[in-house]
Amino acid sequence: MTPLRVALEITPPREPRTELLLRRAQLLGARASAVHVIQRHERQPSVAAAAELAQRGIAAVWHLVSRGRTGAELEGEIARAAASGLRAALVVRGEAGPAEPQRPPALAQLVRDVRAAIPGARVGVTATPYGPRERVLARLWPKLEAGAAFVQTQPIFGVDDLAPLARAVRTRAPGVEIVPMLIPLLSSAAAEALSQRLRLPVPERVLRQLEAGGEEAGWAALAALVRELGQSGFCDSLAVMTLGADPSKSFGERLAAALGSAA
Repeated sequence: MTPLRVALEITPPREPRTELLLRRAQLLGARASAVHVIQRHERQPSVAAAAELAQRGIAAVWHLVSRGRTGAELEGEIARAAASGLRAALVVRGEAGPAEPQRPPALAQLVRDVRAAIPGARVGVTATPYGPRERVLARLWPKLEAGAAFVQTQPIFGVDDLAPLARAVRTRAPGVEIVPMLIPLLSSAAAEALSQRLRLPVPERVLRQLEAGGEEAGWAALAALVRELGQSGFCDSLAVMTLGADPSKSFGERLAAALGSAA
């Protein structure tokens, strides 16, 4: 079986620091086929960091976040991305925040805007595999109809988390790639903190495994999930995010080994 492609999702530095940005982007070496740069307040903007990576030959994906932004601001960011030579974007609503003075453009419209400004761009959107399926799909279909090429999910912990959403996408939009997000969880405390921060239903079995086996159980569980996903037919590639913003080289080596388990 051919290993699944992997996109590494990284946090940019608080201010432009090329050496730090590159170190984070190169965590998985050649195992990463693309690097996503998330958008966070008080950090180097995703569009700027992604452009810097692209200039150095790294396949970078910028995150276009709509929450709290005006249409003019978003239009300007899309223009900067186009001028910088970026060829891929993930269009997202963003984390909850203060009330917005005015509603930004719909995500489906932003997908159209990116595709119009950057001909041939690969544009993705997000979807949760949790919650009422009808509501999730009702929000997803307009974005796919606007031309989104891939759907990235919230973190999953088993193939069963992904299966219902994947089946629906495969049926209605078979050409759209399905990209589940994975996060290495190496302790029960880390799993519980992630569950609270992102409001994710981390399964009890995952918590019990981590309580019993600690870090090694976490790495084994990740490798097993990668194998299962590779055999399931429910995904086309993987996205991986680390809990720490600046993981060590040894962590990257363990992560690359676990991701190689799809081979």
